[in-house]
Amino acid sequence: MAKIDPRTVASLLKEYAQRASMRGDNPYRIKAYLRAADSLTALSQPLDRIIAAGALTKIPGIGDAIADIVTKLYQTGTHPSLEKLREDVPAGVMELFAIPGLRPDKILRLHQALGVNSLAELEAAAREDRIRPVKGLGAALQTKLLQNLAIVRSGETQLHLHKAAALLEHAVISVKQEHPEFSRVEIAGDFRRGCELVSDFALVAQGRKSTGIEDTTLRLVVTDSKHFGASLLEATGSADHLEQLKRFAADKGFTLNADGLHRGRKLIA
Repeated sequence: MAKIDPRTVASLLKEYAQRASMRGDNPYRIKAYLRAADSLTALSQPLDRIIAAGALTKIPGIGDAIADIVTKLYQTGTHPSLEKLREDVPAGVMELFAIPGLRPDKILRLHQALGVNSLAELEAAAREDRIRPVKGLGAALQTKLLQNLAIVRSGETQLHLHKAAALLEHAVISVKQEHPEFSRVEIAGDFRRGCELVSDFALVAQGRKSTGIEDTTLRLVVTDSKHFGASLLEATGSADHLEQLKRFAADKGFTLNADGLHRGRKLIA
């Protein structure tokens, strides 16, 4: 099987943790898997390079045992222990982990007692009042599920602000170590805007010229000192905010783009 991208590896490791949690495995080990999966979403270097350098254990949350699992997942797209866990519960049940506050034991109970195998089936069971009578579930859980189903996010990777802070701070250090020629590295994206949930892991670095680094889970914009402010704005602002700024600039006779603020052909700032 072809090697897979870091976000897919993170997703597989998260599935590994979730399935193990339903089996009642050591909660500290489960947390370690989940923390490592989070770390893989904000890599500052390509995963293949990290593995080749034997540097996986330098990533927050990844020790020797998890490094072995990550390497196997990256190289083959699976792991023998994960395949064994998959025999116990259908893939659709993993959707239920998207519900805030729904514990693994409750997910397993919903599956075993009611045959719930997806979010759609969970919603149907809640609306049809089939969860309330089940021992170990009850009316309170049914009400909470109906409320939380409305706020279930898409499959996009999102981390709470405090988790994202630790990963992005590590990413800044890693980028500076990997690229000592960068005179400045700043966090951008959702985190810089103070969003509670962060999905856009972005940094802006100042180098001699504008360029880019690909094949990482981190969006790294490299720009020169003249365009640093514009690049930081572009990498931080939401699409709607940037569009409003561009319209505002146009109303004042300017043109705002990723390169800076212009009046005609002249770069103003």
